[in-house]
Amino acid sequence: MRRQRGVTLIEALVALLVMSFGMLALVGLMSNLRRGADLAKQRSEAMRIARAELTTMRTFSQRTRTGVTPATVTTYSDIVSQGPVARTPPDSNTTYNVQRFVTPLPDDSARQIRVTVSWTDRANETQFVNLDTVVAAVDPFFNVVVGFTPPAGPVTQPSNRHPAIPTGAKKLNDQISAFYPDRASNLIWIFNNLTGVITGKCTNAAGILQSVLVAADVDSCKNNLVGNNTVGYLLSGVIRFSYTDPPNPTSPGGTAIPLGPMALVAGNYSLPHLDGQGAPVFSGGNLVLDSFAATPPTPPPDCFHDAPSAAPSAQPFVTYNCIVYPDPVTKVWSGKLILTGLSVGTTAADYRVCRYSADYNGNGSMFSADFKRLENEEHPEVYGRVSTSLTRQNFLVIRGDTSCPTAPAIDFSASVFADYSTLQLQP
Repeated sequence: MRRQRGVTLIEALVALLVMSFGMLALVGLMSNLRRGADLAKQRSEAMRIARAELTTMRTFSQRTRTGVTPATVTTYSDIVSQGPVARTPPDSNTTYNVQRFVTPLPDDSARQIRVTVSWTDRANETQFVNLDTVVAAVDPFFNVVVGFTPPAGPVTQPSNRHPAIPTGAKKLNDQISAFYPDRASNLIWIFNNLTGVITGKCTNAAGILQSVLVAADVDSCKNNLVGNNTVGYLLSGVIRFSYTDPPNPTSPGGTAIPLGPMALVAGNYSLPHLDGQGAPVFSGGNLVLDSFAATPPTPPPDCFHDAPSAAPSAQPFVTYNCIVYPDPVTKVWSGKLILTGLSVGTTAADYRVCRYSADYNGNGSMFSADFKRLENEEHPEVYGRVSTSLTRQNFLVIRGDTSCPTAPAIDFSASVFADYSTLQLQP
């Protein structure tokens, strides 16, 4: 018994030793878990910073920087190698170094970009993430300035509706979408998702935001257009400004001026002469054209734009949206769309209005030599017998003492992906 009196103490010491090893392992595990969680948080922050950097470069609003370009505007020419730049997000426990590595292609049609975000973690080790992309030297207004809208047909957007419906319109169900053309007045236009025509309009007296509209909120808007019309067609586009000599149709660089309401006026347009079977008639290899007088529709269109109220302004462009009421029987309209509220003339103190217009679909024989007759989608001088909504009907406002600029035709081999040609509209 006396020889066994120390066994309990030895067992306790051994147990304490084993527990000590376990505690040391647990402390190490907790330290690794803490470092892992910290590193995951830092990687997430670094990835967010890198993505924001790429987004900033992708969302440039001009090709080149000019003397009138605001310092806050990002241009394609600003996409250059840079860094490192230190950034510390709120509530972060480290500082990140952001670097850009930019390599232009030989013809500068695009720039290869790598964004590297590096930092020092809790263990004093250097960590980093890389994001790579390519940014093409395509004017940011390619889609809204000279993009060609295909004729009416079974073409739908990814949201399963007609391509003429503004992308900002809210799809309420499979049949209709709602659009606010003028936020200040709470006016609502209702689009048919299949045809792209406007089937109703009303004023949202309750002031419901477009983002939370539901179909029941617009029941009173259905089929209540002016007079005997049961449809209205959208006519929309962008107005840009260039005050250099010569004007620059690709990267205008000018700022917007106050404008009056858009107006549809009378004019003359041409259409192919058709034979008894409805086929176009040719004479000497040239298409025979018939001239028609365009009478503006009644009632006049309702137009809205976001032009500034005073000049000078920092606004680079103006967007406009019109609802045009066609003839209640034929469901077509004709007329010449013009800008008002500006001094139109031929001196440096005046303005000249050009229309972005070209033979986008390549069927050159379908219009006259003076380019006054193009397909309606190609922005002719005078629209003739329009039977669908028209988008991307864009303008360029220049100094009155300069001429409407032309541009090279589309040539993929020469990295020309858009025709920025313009033609005079006013005076």
